[in-house]
Amino acid sequence: MPHKMFRQLFYPILCLILTGQIFLHPQSSAQETTINLPDSPTHPYIACTTDELARLREAYQGNGPEHKVIASYIKTADKHVGSTIDFPPRGAQHNQWYQCEDCQFGLKTIDATHHQCPKCEKIYTGYPYDDVVFMKTHNNNFASALSTAWGYAITQDEKYAKHTANVLRGYAKRYRDYPYHCNKACKDDSNHSKSGGHIYEQTLNEASVFSSQIGPAYDLIYNSTHLSQDDHALIKEGLLLPMLTNLDRNKAGRSNWQSWHNAAMLWGGALLNDPTWVQKAIYAEGNGFLEQMKISVMSEGMWYENSWAYHFYSLRSLTILAEAARRIGIDVWSDKTFKKMFMVPLRYRMPNNSLPRFGDDVNSYVPIGDARMEQAYHAYRNPSLLPLLSTKPTFENILLGRKVQEKIPFRIRDSDWLYGAGHAILRTKGNAELSAAMTFGPYGGSHGHYDKLSFVFFGHGQELAVDPGRAKNQAYRLPIHKNWYKATISHNTVLVDGQSQQPAKGQIKFFQNSNTHATVGAISEEAYPGVKHTRTLSLYEDFLLVVDQLQSDKEHRFDWVYHNRGTQAFNDVVTKTTTIPSYPGFEYIENIKTGKSDQLITVRFPDKKVITHLTLAAQENTTILTGDGVGASVLERIPLTMVTRHGKTATFVATLEPVRKWQNPTILNLSHTMEDGQIKVTIQRKNDTKTLYVHPDGIAHSQKMRINPSKE
Repeated sequence: MPHKMFRQLFYPILCLILTGQIFLHPQSSAQETTINLPDSPTHPYIACTTDELARLREAYQGNGPEHKVIASYIKTADKHVGSTIDFPPRGAQHNQWYQCEDCQFGLKTIDATHHQCPKCEKIYTGYPYDDVVFMKTHNNNFASALSTAWGYAITQDEKYAKHTANVLRGYAKRYRDYPYHCNKACKDDSNHSKSGGHIYEQTLNEASVFSSQIGPAYDLIYNSTHLSQDDHALIKEGLLLPMLTNLDRNKAGRSNWQSWHNAAMLWGGALLNDPTWVQKAIYAEGNGFLEQMKISVMSEGMWYENSWAYHFYSLRSLTILAEAARRIGIDVWSDKTFKKMFMVPLRYRMPNNSLPRFGDDVNSYVPIGDARMEQAYHAYRNPSLLPLLSTKPTFENILLGRKVQEKIPFRIRDSDWLYGAGHAILRTKGNAELSAAMTFGPYGGSHGHYDKLSFVFFGHGQELAVDPGRAKNQAYRLPIHKNWYKATISHNTVLVDGQSQQPAKGQIKFFQNSNTHATVGAISEEAYPGVKHTRTLSLYEDFLLVVDQLQSDKEHRFDWVYHNRGTQAFNDVVTKTTTIPSYPGFEYIENIKTGKSDQLITVRFPDKKVITHLTLAAQENTTILTGDGVGASVLERIPLTMVTRHGKTATFVATLEPVRKWQNPTILNLSHTMEDGQIKVTIQRKNDTKTLYVHPDGIAHSQKMRINPSKE
């Protein structure tokens, strides 16, 4: 038998025999792999191992910073001991309904039955607003149950287990009696949507609380004297099993929902001692963990929704599954795609530790001190993860046995591009630490935006060019999400005929990184059928060059749109106007001024510390608009400018130069001409002149720089 075949057939079996563990083979399927669970496990064994629990107890009984960390957990648990548990009369409703319909703004809770809009001060009461508040109550109940469960496990004091047992019994008695409902505005879902639940309105929420709170809490107090045999039967048959059965009906496949379903099923299978659920969680065709790694993660490790909020949200569920699996003898940490999910944020890191706000994201940062990264380092021991770890004791590093160390600096990274995710990250090494990121990749589904070839820009330690992401406190269902946050008009790209792009994928055509600059060229032909859009970004130590070319067989209106943080967008040409375009999205733009110019266009965006200077090369019959649009909410205003040209073709050549408030910009003039089928861009500055040639396909062929002797 060939050596390779021997290894494929017998090596996994040999590992199983020698270690008692199950190792995942890349080609394993549900039919090929047998799950073996212990007949009479010693609890807790899923929330933590015996050694891990011993570390927590040792820290609590000791002195120093480790003791303080664990003691704070016990102090929190003490607050719940003997407290009255408030079980709402029914399940929770989605916070998408906790909005003022007129202002499109999140409500403020006055009391359990009164909810006020902070903007117009209108009071809302009754369903579904009251039921959204129930979510907070349910969440607090489960959080308290987990807190006291850890209190019991660490101290072995039965008073903590009593509270946890009361919460679990209470929900076990109520789960089936709570009306089944979904995230629509109806109290009882008579149609039985597969996505609903009893405690929460979504299988997503129920799977999340099962895997992160209910399951661990039950495991931690399993052997408590406050749980009789009847209690165990009640919890398993009245809560765990019906929750699992409910979420298993909603097979979501390529979705963060399914990731949470899988985490819950693995936890449930282990607690019920039923390997069928564990089998589904990892190996189910089209839905299991291994399938998710194939269909839901792009080649570099980015979650397919192309949003950092959903990348980390999904990663949390996957990590919960991985840690629970590890403790019952199943290794999923070794999956190569899974590993990439932890490493990929490092490739996107901006100088202020933030991550580009693409898709439905609010504000994401490189997750320093996050429990998931602690768990990943425990699994991989990869030195690249060290800068992400806490330099102080935390619950997670005590649990896993890592001794903290001094802060490890991040590695200075070069410019980079990720074909699968469809992003290019440009970096230069000047004092301003300029960075830019452009998106050209696949549409991110329901949480993606119509933002092909859009970019964000950072400099002097702060965000400059703004992608709005999603509102911090606003529902997806409201018009503002579709017409502003998701729409093309709110992004730094080119709007055609006032309409948002179609869901589309672009293509990178050119990437170059050198000691002086970094350049990327990309093209989009699907976003606006019949329109070819090519964008080239070239980042230098102190400015960013943006070149856009649009080609079509028909006449179009082309709006070059740019949003930058600041107090206002200043331009010398524009004046107040009552003439406002009528296409979707303009209803969210205020303080509009317009003007016309055949000359060089300059716009200033002053902020507290930095002024960003935008310069656009001159062209006849150009209209310019300034104003401000929506940021994190309708109350936050982000200055913007829109430069409009008409025709079958259009060219926009712009520079963005951020400087400190006490400094002056260096760019004096910007122009472009056609030369041998290419755009020749000339940037005249105080001390030099740069020339860049851009091909219509986005390829930067050559570059020249001439020092001006008179300006030395």
